[in-house]
Amino acid sequence: MTEQRKLLSTKEAAEYCGFKLSYFRKLMMRRTIPMYKPTGKLCFFKKEDLDAFLTGVRISSQEEIAEEAGRYLAGRK
Repeated sequence: MTEQRKLLSTKEAAEYCGFKLSYFRKLMMRRTIPMYKPTGKLCFFKKEDLDAFLTGVRISSQEEIAEEAGRYLAGRK
């Protein structure tokens, strides 16, 4: 990949995300992952979009859930 190019190919994007190429293509078919498709076949991806996709759904830790529950219960009194 050249220093100037900002977009990743499908293979590069799959590697960047740590996914197998077949699984990444499945995400593409389901339109789960954001992509750019300037031609009929080729798809390209921005690292920023991939990062947002990977960090889009955060799972809270048990400690965070307990703290939130404590704040909720304290506010109900």
